[in-house]
Amino acid sequence: MAVPTDQMTTFTYTTYIHAAPEQIWRGLTDPAMTKRYWRHQKAGPKTFHSDWTKGSTWDLEHKDVGLVVADREQVILESDPYRRLSYTWHSFTPGWAAEVGMDEATAEAWRAEPRSKVTFDMQDVGRGVVKLTVTHDGFTPGSRVLQAISEGWPAVLSSLKTLLETGTPLPAT
Repeated sequence: MAVPTDQMTTFTYTTYIHAAPEQIWRGLTDPAMTKRYWRHQKAGPKTFHSDWTKGSTWDLEHKDVGLVVADREQVILESDPYRRLSYTWHSFTPGWAAEVGMDEATAEAWRAEPRSKVTFDMQDVGRGVVKLTVTHDGFTPGSRVLQAISEGWPAVLSSLKTLLETGTPLPAT
């Protein structure tokens, strides 16, 4: 039986990418790669800065608009290169909300939700193909953040897949 959308607490998305696990890891962790495929229509390309070791923090940067979201609670939870990466999701700062065009009431509602986490599992299934599963969880039923990331993750991962398979990301939409 399917869980009603307003009662969901987890988002999971799986895709298969014709690439090596090392390429996918680089795509997730190398700022030069993330800025090529991970973009916001208003704030521009995103880069993520960290040493990607368990317990380290990470920063989100939208260089085109001069925004860095840094928070000691943006933490790497698991780091097993080429197999698994997990971290707490980013902080919804007033600066971030302004740059992405979010009104303050929505930003306040998002900040009132518990911090979520995202996990990337990479499984080499042979013949140069990796099964990439993204699980974003820690939401409460009715989460507005969950609703938003449910639309965002498929676009981000499709662009990563296209970049790794063709050398060119999807056009920003």
